[in-house]
Amino acid sequence: MYDRKYVTLIVVIMTAISLILVVSTGSSQVYAQNQTKFKSKLGGDNVVPAVNTTASGRAVIFIGDDWLWWKLNVTGISEPTMAHIHMGENGVNGPVVADLLKSANFENSTERMIITGNISVADLQGAMGGKTIADLKSAINALQANIDLHTKNHPEGELRGTIRIQGS
Repeated sequence: MYDRKYVTLIVVIMTAISLILVVSTGSSQVYAQNQTKFKSKLGGDNVVPAVNTTASGRAVIFIGDDWLWWKLNVTGISEPTMAHIHMGENGVNGPVVADLLKSANFENSTERMIITGNISVADLQGAMGGKTIADLKSAINALQANIDLHTKNHPEGELRGTIRIQGS
C-alpha cells in the first residue's frame, strides 16, 4: 500500500520532530530550575519616613543566573517618577543599586498600573556596581534589599517593600 521509502521518511521526520521537542522542553525546564521567585508588598508605611497614602502595590521578581525580571502591580498612583532597588534592611534608607524605570514597560488602566522590566549585571550601580546578579540575590535572600517607588506627590518615595523569597 505505501512505499517502504515513504514510511521510512515519515518515521525519520517524526523522530527528528520528537527530538526537537524533547530538547526544547528540556532546556525550558532547566531555565525554570535556574530561577528564583521573589515578592514584595509595597506600602506607604514602609517608606522612611512613612507616608500617608491610599496607594499600594505588589512586586514579583524572578532572578536567574545573570538576569532579574520584575513586575510592579500598583494602584492609587498615576505618575511614577522613579523606582529603585535599594540596599539596606527594612526601615533603613540604603543606597540605590538598580534603577527599575530605566528600561520599564508601562501598562495603565483606570484601576491599576503594571510596570515591568529587567536588569542585567550592567545595570547594577552603587554598592552593587561591579558585582553580579548572584551578589544581589544574596543580599535579597538576607532581606537587605527593598523596592522604592517615587511619585510626583511623594518625591522621596510613596511605596516601599522588602524583597522576600516567594512563600516567606
